[in-house]
Amino acid sequence: MGELLYFKNCEERKKAEELLKKCWPEVSFVVMRLDMQNILEEERIHFGKWDIEFEKKRMLYDGTEIVITDLQWDILQLLMSDTELSFSIKEIAYATNTGVHEAKIYVEDLLKTIKEQTDSAIVQKKEERYAFVEITD
Repeated sequence: MGELLYFKNCEERKKAEELLKKCWPEVSFVVMRLDMQNILEEERIHFGKWDIEFEKKRMLYDGTEIVITDLQWDILQLLMSDTELSFSIKEIAYATNTGVHEAKIYVEDLLKTIKEQTDSAIVQKKEERYAFVEITD
């Protein structure tokens, strides 16, 4: 269950985000904004030490940016689209319009990059399927 808060300006929102991170570092929250057509749009999600900014295509772990390729970003967004689903390499290849072999290389590189730079595993492989897991370490 969540609460929806409205802020008059960006400064108020930034202060609220900092308070949330400081008081409850393990909390997960989604930062929303209204676009020009007054439609709510996800701008960023925060969970544990992670911040993922959709518009800028950036992943931050404990304030440090994790650099990934555009195709790896597309794969990450696919996996994050539904945290209750897992995807096979064939499904990932189809969704990203790549070959199966190429998709496998990019997924494995994504797993390796995240693991090496964060010692955390937000993308996990289980029985030849890949899924996004919200780790709040």
